[in-house]
Amino acid sequence: MLKNKMDIKEYTDNEIRKNLALLENHLKQAPFSDEVFCEECIDKHILLLEGLAEEGLTACTDCDLEKYKSLLIFLNQIKNKNYQEQGIELATASRKLRKIFVPCDKQDRIKNKEEINKKIKELEEEKELASDVRLKDKLDYGIYLLQWMLRGGRCSE
Repeated sequence: MLKNKMDIKEYTDNEIRKNLALLENHLKQAPFSDEVFCEECIDKHILLLEGLAEEGLTACTDCDLEKYKSLLIFLNQIKNKNYQEQGIELATASRKLRKIFVPCDKQDRIKNKEEINKKIKELEEEKELASDVRLKDKLDYGIYLLQWMLRGGRCSE
């Protein structure tokens, strides 16, 4: 049977992964960026993640409530920290927490490395032609993720 709708838990976990990845990225950049900009972005992602974790707690009927509780605890712990001084350390903690929300299935592992190498090459070529700094950053991140996948990365085991 084809699954044409994402259930609320899957949606919530997916949005949590996205926002934790963005939070991690902002925290990594915080020591090297404008204090106000980073703080506003980090606070925005914390607020979104709190809402998603609370949604996960209410929608979770047959799943692991602890992952949502641990996310809320983590978010409360990092609120109002000095992101410029502690950004890298907090980003590492955020990355570890994000792995809890990654669906781990052996079948998700990459099978066609040639296809991934081809996509990496395409992204590198597109990056060469790109003039927009944000687009270059996005392409860099895509290349990084594909290289990570080539090394067998998919989920925390």
